[in-house]
Amino acid sequence: PIPIEGGDAYGGRSGSFATNNNKGTVPIGSSVTENDLMKAECLINLGQTDAGLAIVDAIRNAQGAAIAAVSGTGLSKAQALTELRRERRVALFLQGTAFYDARRWGVTAPKANGGGRDGGIVLVPGALLGSANAFEAVPCFLDYNYLDYWDVPQNELDFNAPAPGSAPVKN
Repeated sequence: PIPIEGGDAYGGRSGSFATNNNKGTVPIGSSVTENDLMKAECLINLGQTDAGLAIVDAIRNAQGAAIAAVSGTGLSKAQALTELRRERRVALFLQGTAFYDARRWGVTAPKANGGGRDGGIVLVPGALLGSANAFEAVPCFLDYNYLDYWDVPQNELDFNAPAPGSAPVKN
């Protein structure tokens, strides 16, 4: 945790974040795994695909995933980024990064603009498909274009201004 302090460090808003009776702390949401996956993404985007995928392999090995190595297999940049996205969804499950990952990678854009995700699985009641099973797992294309209706919260933008060319933050 990071101690919360008032005073000049916060533009003279002393007491906005803490009081003399309660200094408080802010939990840090990042993890070593997330940092390593960010390094892997950078390496892949810089053309060092095998170096980036070696990090993905190391994370999977540390988790005991028993998944075949992907580095050194000749994956293209697009295939490597797909592996990285899969690993982020699994390794960072319930850490609050999935929506922002999807948004910055353009997955939440309409299908007509290159967004969406192929190979998604939807559980459909078997009765709708004429199946004896209670549910069937049906592969489909997922179009998430409705997710961009919500703006990035203003307090987040105050501390993390979007970089030029980043995904839109306001509708």
